Amino acid sequence: MAPDPLDAQIVDFVKEVNPPGAYLMGFNEYAGKLFIASRANVDAALKKVRSLRAKAHTELQKKFLDSIEMILLFDEPQPVLDDIVGTIFAHLVKEGVNDAHMLSLLSFAAKDVDVCTARFSGRDIPVAVKALTLYRLDGVLEILDTVKGETKSSEVKVACDSLKLKVTEYVKLFHLDGWGKGEFANVEKIFKEKGFDLGRRRFYPEVLRKGLDYAETPKQLEAKAMSWIDEELPRFNRVTEKLAKRFGCKPVPEEVEAKINESNHLDPKELVGVTLGIRRVAQRLVSEDVSGINPKYRTKVIETPPYLTGTIPTGAAQFFDTFTKKPFQYFFQTTDPKRDPDKSVAALLSLLVHEEYGHCVHHSNSALGFVGRLSPLQTLPGLPTGGPITEGLSFNREIEFLEVSMGLEKKRRLTKAEKDYVKLLKKYGGLEEFNLELEFMTMRMRIIRFLRVIGDVWVNTGKKTLLEFVDWGHERTGVSRSSIYFQLFPAHEGIFPGYATSYAVAGQEIRAIEKKIKDPRKRVKFSTYLCSIGFPPKSIYMRMLKEYAAKLK
Repeated sequence: MAPDPLDAQIVDFVKEVNPPGAYLMGFNEYAGKLFIASRANVDAALKKVRSLRAKAHTELQKKFLDSIEMILLFDEPQPVLDDIVGTIFAHLVKEGVNDAHMLSLLSFAAKDVDVCTARFSGRDIPVAVKALTLYRLDGVLEILDTVKGETKSSEVKVACDSLKLKVTEYVKLFHLDGWGKGEFANVEKIFKEKGFDLGRRRFYPEVLRKGLDYAETPKQLEAKAMSWIDEELPRFNRVTEKLAKRFGCKPVPEEVEAKINESNHLDPKELVGVTLGIRRVAQRLVSEDVSGINPKYRTKVIETPPYLTGTIPTGAAQFFDTFTKKPFQYFFQTTDPKRDPDKSVAALLSLLVHEEYGHCVHHSNSALGFVGRLSPLQTLPGLPTGGPITEGLSFNREIEFLEVSMGLEKKRRLTKAEKDYVKLLKKYGGLEEFNLELEFMTMRMRIIRFLRVIGDVWVNTGKKTLLEFVDWGHERTGVSRSSIYFQLFPAHEGIFPGYATSYAVAGQEIRAIEKKIKDPRKRVKFSTYLCSIGFPPKSIYMRMLKEYAAKLK
């Protein structure tokens, strides 16, 4: 089939309005560039996207363009700071400090901060949005210090200092007394004194429909998440009780988690090293019993840099060079105790499974055409429509892996990869004991993802404040208040309204299809397929999965 010329026009438009994303995907001619989010530029981009939408003749084109429109309509002050950090970091990864590109990038960033200062000066910004913006200041300052320390160019050093001053002045527009570094106790006090509002009541329902391709209303999403908590909380409570007996503590998630963490004695400096040790064994088990991984797969595990911890409280994945012959990925492991880093081996493995064998394999398999070449639109990873897909499959990958690990307890004949995995776990209490901890961590994160849906709905529709949600979530599930806070607010609500919901809803839909496939080998084929077909909008993705599952029967 001949390429659709409109697909190419849409990809070109994405490059135009998102130069950092284009550079990340391997279009290196966009190095050193940013989209300047002036009112005039945003209006021109909206006019262009609506013109393309009028020409769209496929469902994929229409949904992608709807999603881009919602990005352009997202009118808050924090994205400019995320763009600066993310773009500079991408340049550092791909080429180090290229003085010419960095000077250009710093110039674009300074102009973007100037126009955003003009856009938001004098506007009444909700306290919660001010907080989201403040969380991002340190990241900008720290990454600029990194650039300044690595370059020998006096011009680049001066440009870094100049941009630091501009960003600091910009963030003063959103000052909150008592902020500190955004520690939970400080933010809790601020929200109690000043109230909490995101100002998204009108925008949120449209974002769900057009930006993220959800068919459900906010009320329907809330109801689904409540039902999932009701269904899975008993299992979480049961494993909590089993571990509480083992540790001799109260059957309360916070206490059990603390005991698990204490028994592991992990120093934050050890987290990346422990992950790398587990990874050498776990990856072979995954490729054999969970999902196929292409032979050209390339992912690097690194400690989350200080300038990214404000938006990566635990861990994350980053994709590079999607449209080249050598795509690769980074898996970030957060170790900063001020955030929400993992503190046990079971939690580290669960994060590894989610970030690497979910996100990173998804990108690599799709970019390299592991199950067949994809259209350019289907390969684009950065739009909000892709969020529910990659987050959903990564969320589901956690329970897939847990089921494989628990299944080894009764399996008579183990393969070499399975034997190595069981041998590895002897140093962490043995397979059965470790599986209890892994089940606890997996179920804990499942409950947190369901809580995120409810919190996302409540704080964006104004049904309840963030602190009311945190209190309710803690009382309902036993998960610590600070974890509930950091797992919802600074990162997810700052990225995009509705993004926090993407894990649970798409993940549960994938699981419902997958559970009907009883043959383990066929399930591996299905799991390989679902992480190899790119980033289409959710409704299209689920239709593809159902059609593929039907062929496996």
